Amino acid sequence: MFRIQKDLFDQAKPDSLSLSTVRGEHTLLYKAADNEYRFCHHPSLAVFNDRIFCCWSNGLTGEDEPAQRILISSSADGRSWSEPTVLATPDEENGALVASGFHVTEESLICYFSTTYGDNFHEDVHLSAIASADGVSWSSPTRIASGFFIEGPRHLADGRLLLGGEHVGGSRTNDGLRMRLLYTDEPDGLSGWQEASIVPEAPDDFQYTEPNMAIRQDGVPVIGFRSQTGYLFASSSDDNGATWSTPQKTNFPDSTSRFFLRTLPTGQTIMINNPSATQYDRRVLALSTSDDGITFDRSVALRSELATQDFGGNHKVDGWQYPNALVWNDMLIVAYSINKEDIAVTRIAMDSLQV
Repeated sequence: MFRIQKDLFDQAKPDSLSLSTVRGEHTLLYKAADNEYRFCHHPSLAVFNDRIFCCWSNGLTGEDEPAQRILISSSADGRSWSEPTVLATPDEENGALVASGFHVTEESLICYFSTTYGDNFHEDVHLSAIASADGVSWSSPTRIASGFFIEGPRHLADGRLLLGGEHVGGSRTNDGLRMRLLYTDEPDGLSGWQEASIVPEAPDDFQYTEPNMAIRQDGVPVIGFRSQTGYLFASSSDDNGATWSTPQKTNFPDSTSRFFLRTLPTGQTIMINNPSATQYDRRVLALSTSDDGITFDRSVALRSELATQDFGGNHKVDGWQYPNALVWNDMLIVAYSINKEDIAVTRIAMDSLQV
């Protein structure tokens, strides 16, 4: 369903993978050293009312620990960003909120977050959403579905939306399910969600699957999945997202991390990930491109400078990681976390990707 050209990444050189670095402008949105809250992760981007918004998870020390909240910042140009403000906090003492992306309608900006309780696969973990007509004032939360999610909905054909996350509770432990895919034909992104059919052949290949989807130039929707094998898996659908093929291993290396897969308005498909052969090695954040959405034959480093934690904490990992991106004003805007402590955005001119 997708693959890389042989020897695209030089695994013998883990500091660079022998990739040149794309020219981009980097902006730091949040620096842990300046704050009591010293965990940041799961950034997502959206454009609404001529502004670009970024939300992310923000905790005290370690990942997904009690009191973790959602922060938001916005910009009129992708270069100068507002001071981050608190968007949502957990209602329960042992709760933690995990940023789960955006959805944009003509009237509203929808922001999603998962609520966890020390175990992201606990049966009570669920997704909620809040809405805003101006990006400033927000509604009370609406509960969407059971499951753990870190990505907002993606568009399929005919206005259908697809939402990808993780099964939790008994369906995971008893039924061997892993990735959870939901779809709706309601444009609000809040209602009508139904479960799509997808069953992994070997559940132990997966822990977090962190689904990410692109529509190839041939019109086929393809989802990539994180795995424990050192490679991404992929699945496709021939009925507009209601059922998906059994996930199959690709040859696209991945260090077991969140990745970003999308077909751009230019027709190119991009993959942004940590393509190291070593698990959790996130030293190189690479941007790979494909003309047909199937074979990725070009790649550059988006960030590969030395990056190490300042504070430590549960489940923290060094490096540039967990990307999310969009195209705005002829720029590719990429948000990512640094060492799970800081949040940054990189602006890349779209014409620099035409190689």
